[in-house]
Amino acid sequence: MTRIAHLSDLHLLEEDYRSRTGLARYRLAFLSTGVALDVELRRQRALRALKRARQLQVDHVLITGDLTEDGTLGQYEALAEVLEDSGLPPERITLVPGNHDAYSDALAWQTALEGPLAAYAETSAEGAITVCGDAVIKPVSTVMDGQHFTRAAGIVRDRNLLDIRRLAADGLTTGRTLIVAQHHAPLGIANPVWNYFDGTMGAAPMRDLLAELPALHVVHGHVHHKTTVSLFGRPHAQVFSVESSRDHDHSLRVYRAVGGELRAEAEVSPSFPLQGGSAPLAAAFA
Repeated sequence: MTRIAHLSDLHLLEEDYRSRTGLARYRLAFLSTGVALDVELRRQRALRALKRARQLQVDHVLITGDLTEDGTLGQYEALAEVLEDSGLPPERITLVPGNHDAYSDALAWQTALEGPLAAYAETSAEGAITVCGDAVIKPVSTVMDGQHFTRAAGIVRDRNLLDIRRLAADGLTTGRTLIVAQHHAPLGIANPVWNYFDGTMGAAPMRDLLAELPALHVVHGHVHHKTTVSLFGRPHAQVFSVESSRDHDHSLRVYRAVGGELRAEAEVSPSFPLQGGSAPLAAAFA
């Protein structure tokens, strides 16, 4: 059995964001509409969740995108500080980018992995595969190249689907739970207009892959709420999301990878003890 912690949507800010001018200032104002620009609160919520994961002695931590508000170097440096302060070893953390992490620069994520997040590149870069006990973890970027900050959609790329299929057929995954960590929801949104602006392009092939591979599981962010989704009448869930760390103190989820399945544990608060009860069941898709 392997225990996996999951948090998402940290939306970290740089300390000196008030010094912005021009388009950078307008972009930040647009992206944070209706949300307080509280640098310290966002950092503390993320740090408490990470420290709680360490306290629970989980085997690995997944952070599924929108790590920053708009992907500036200062924000990535803030993320690196939070991760270091958590006391978790870099090899036990997988990061994936979200749409917010590339708004300032299409190359921001790659630059961060070569700079302040270099310690996490081995588990988080394109093509990385982490074997952790009974789990095999593959990070996938759903970030659309050059997307304007007024659009928040993601994309499932053919090359990633091919990599996942190959990995599922590899002896490395035999008897293990295959976990894809990405930012956008793998099934997209039914309304095509809404999906274009805030959903996932090319989701149908991922749905087909989930149908084909019962041991495949997707852990994602973006939706800012918790879901546990069972598919195709199967008794076990294959798709999981978590509440936004930016907006909630109770944003950490813990799963167990066992017997080719990923199972949600009782809900966990970053600042309070384990609570009783089981993880909620979400809607099933035919």
